Amino acid sequence: MKVLKFFKFIIILVILAVIIYALYFILSYQLNKNKYTTVAEIQGKINGYVPQGLAYSDKYDIILQTSYNTENNNSKLFIIDFKTGKCLKELLLNKSDGLKNTSHVGGITTNDELVWITSDYEVNEYSLDEIVETKKNNIDSINDIKIKNRGDFCTYDNNILWVGEFALKEEDNPILNGYKIKENINVDYDKPGYTYKLPLKVQGMAVTEDGKFLYSRSFSGLVKSDLSLYDEEKKISNKKIPSMSEGIFIKDNEVYVLFESSADTYVV
Repeated sequence: MKVLKFFKFIIILVILAVIIYALYFILSYQLNKNKYTTVAEIQGKINGYVPQGLAYSDKYDIILQTSYNTENNNSKLFIIDFKTGKCLKELLLNKSDGLKNTSHVGGITTNDELVWITSDYEVNEYSLDEIVETKKNNIDSINDIKIKNRGDFCTYDNNILWVGEFALKEEDNPILNGYKIKENINVDYDKPGYTYKLPLKVQGMAVTEDGKFLYSRSFSGLVKSDLSLYDEEKKISNKKIPSMSEGIFIKDNEVYVLFESSADTYVV
């Protein structure tokens, strides 16, 4: 009987600790919410869709956002006007053979010509102009390339496509690969030009003006997220932000963050 009471006491303590922990971050966000500005409503968060990747096109002044589907339906791409925050269109993603792309679409980035979407050991290349101009409700990729990196997130900077992996344990050895992008030359995805070891729980990435790596790091709903700044493999600084951060991009020295916490998968 005493043992049973002891375990009940431990369970109550754990529940209280979780509640206090969650309230701490909720209160912290409320006290600092003047530091955050809502730019646009997150798209693709109902009917089993979960927001993941985020990118910006300077050419069209638009935000590109991806969402995957938990029921094996087409992943989606959303085009959002940066100035107004209005969603201009949504597209069902297909592979180059016209078959539906049901991948996790964890990463998206662009050089204002190509759009790269990465996930499930694959890079899918799309035409940015076609994405913007198409009148259809779906878009086929130009190329589908298998890679050795899991492709959980990606970003483009200074003629380099960076593709990285999410991991919860050090023994999983998450790797960031950098592929040199040259005009009119096919990328050799078997031979990355750069390779770095990654920290754990990376969900998104951007590169600063001075070439530092900014990582969006998160896992689970009750625990905070981190924006971690690295110089190659060396950690420089860390900032706590609300939980479940995913894709990010940097524009005019401001960081834009996508949170998957609004998906009905988590709130219903």
